[in-house]
Amino acid sequence: MKTGFLYEFGVIWTCAKKDIKVALTDRIFTILGLFLPMNVLILMSLFVLAGSYAPTAVVMGENGAYAQLFYNAMSQAHSFRLQQTSPAQAQALINAGKIVAVVTIPPDFDQQIRNDQPVQVDVEINNLNTDFTNDIRRAVPLSITSFYAKAFPNLVTVVPSEHDLYLHDTDYIPYLGVSILVIALMVGALLQSGLGSAREWEGETMKELLLSPASRWSIMLGKMLGAFLVSLGSVAIVLIVLILLLGVAPVHWAAMFGLTLLTLIIFIAAGTILGTLLKRHQPVLALTFGTSIPLFFLSGAFGPISFSTPAVQVLAQIFPVYYAIVVLQYAFHNFALNTYGITGNTLVLGGYAIALVVLAAIVLRRSTIAH
Repeated sequence: MKTGFLYEFGVIWTCAKKDIKVALTDRIFTILGLFLPMNVLILMSLFVLAGSYAPTAVVMGENGAYAQLFYNAMSQAHSFRLQQTSPAQAQALINAGKIVAVVTIPPDFDQQIRNDQPVQVDVEINNLNTDFTNDIRRAVPLSITSFYAKAFPNLVTVVPSEHDLYLHDTDYIPYLGVSILVIALMVGALLQSGLGSAREWEGETMKELLLSPASRWSIMLGKMLGAFLVSLGSVAIVLIVLILLLGVAPVHWAAMFGLTLLTLIIFIAAGTILGTLLKRHQPVLALTFGTSIPLFFLSGAFGPISFSTPAVQVLAQIFPVYYAIVVLQYAFHNFALNTYGITGNTLVLGGYAIALVVLAAIVLRRSTIAH
């Protein structure tokens, strides 16, 4: 029996090359691994761009100094997408369902303010969507308070003093884009490694590999290496879109690259286990798509899980997806999303990687005995 480091390395590289060649010829799964995360990123981005602010028409009964100041207060409430219209245009827009609210500033707004008289600002709401309705109901009183704080600071004796935890605000899409990177790693790796292993069993070529003098470890590592190299292509494209097109540059470049590779290894090992256990590509596909999306939503893709219920927090911390999002949010935005620190979270991911690689070897060995 041939043994030795060079022989085992040759087996690893031969298995990797074979899987790379098969993946490049069976392009549909490679394309799925790339375009699923890209589609999620595009759809979520469109959702955020279209639905983050409530479209609102403002009918300016007058354009005095106080009326303009009130309009500016509304524009800074971070809830409205404002457009100035005539009364007839505003009514047509709300009847057509194109706006959520009409805010009418009366013609005598400035005069009433100067005379210290009550002013009624009419707000007509299309209350079909509860989220938008509540945004309007919160934002209008906030705009009134902000207006008085600027126009008559002596009348507003209680004002907020904001102290930000981070140096700058982070928009929703830059935060979500980093989470999408994790689903790109997850889906791409599970598909490539899971389907690569399942194809060997379906084509019965795995038996030939197992009957060869090569060790089980070298066969497994070779297949994982092939899936790893193929997955790097799709991950690179998502990174290019995230960094160059969306402008989400990492704060910690070295950490970003290292943690991305570590996360990829975890899901490559998990996919290898799936393919070895299931031995057919259909159930691998079903489990990959069936588990990836729920885990993505569960694991803090849209915000820290500390904002969620205790049950969700406990459940999320069972899976490596959560820790991958935490460490990559740190690498890109310098966020601290839990109390473990970057070292603690990285150690957890390292533990997952080691455990899953060992488990993949055990599953392959037991599959050998069964067949």
